[in-house]
Amino acid sequence: MDLRRLRLFLLLAEERNFHRAAEKAYLSQPALSQQIKALEKALGIRLLERRPFRLTPAGEVLKQEGKRLLEEAEALKEQVRRAGRQELRFGVPENLLPDLMPLLDHLRRGLGQPVEILEMHTPEQVKALREGKLDYGLAGLRVEDPAIGQEPLLQVPIVVALPEGHPLAHRERVPLKALKEAPFLLLPKETLPPLYEAFMEVFRRAGFTPRVAREVARFSQAVSLVAAGVGVYLTLAPYRVFPHPGVVLKPLEEEAALQVSLIYRLTPPPPRLSEVRELLKALVFRPLDPGPRPRPRPVPPGR
Repeated sequence: MDLRRLRLFLLLAEERNFHRAAEKAYLSQPALSQQIKALEKALGIRLLERRPFRLTPAGEVLKQEGKRLLEEAEALKEQVRRAGRQELRFGVPENLLPDLMPLLDHLRRGLGQPVEILEMHTPEQVKALREGKLDYGLAGLRVEDPAIGQEPLLQVPIVVALPEGHPLAHRERVPLKALKEAPFLLLPKETLPPLYEAFMEVFRRAGFTPRVAREVARFSQAVSLVAAGVGVYLTLAPYRVFPHPGVVLKPLEEEAALQVSLIYRLTPPPPRLSEVRELLKALVFRPLDPGPRPRPRPVPPGR
């Protein structure tokens, strides 16, 4: 089937008028009519009645399925372009990047192919995957999108950032309930609602609602404010971040963790999917821990 003629048919079916459709396609009306007749001839069936204008049952089917066909054709073109590129594009949340770098380095070596890392929160990753601007994502939140594949990889503990001189900074693990009266720096709900709700669930389990000193969207800004003594900060465990002067990161006594998953577009699948999947799952993730503890209880994001 000629995709150009299909596009013209879909435009005509949408406009339901030859004159308007021809104008939008920058064609004369007779030229558009000839293209539609040629499509009907190629398919061996009448697609529309001209006076008055209406689609035949076959035309209605082509209108519905033709849109899907064009989307798949565009996706295939993007897949071919991606296969010709040298780099695989991975989206990674900023606050998980230090912990996930070993995974990505392992992947780069295993594939023998460069990996481009783009800092993106999970919703941004999903949008970029759907638009063909990303090959894979490492998501810290559950993805509810039927077009996106999702495979659990590992769990990242939730920790608290404290000023170096805080009375609890010497503890190996900090009981969150001991911070009940402390001022908290909190992720704004509108920035990442599922992650915000996951953190609030940790507070609920500890039996209190945090006293919010300031809302902070970026990890780098939050740790600077912690160092300045503005408040304490609940975050995901970036254990491999270079130490920030005046700040210590402490595991919580209340066990909590978020799951990190490999996400990708299902149709068309990304390049080298089976290899990427196996290489990532072959690497056991072991975050730094002051001692053996029970497995952290996952926090369900987006309650």
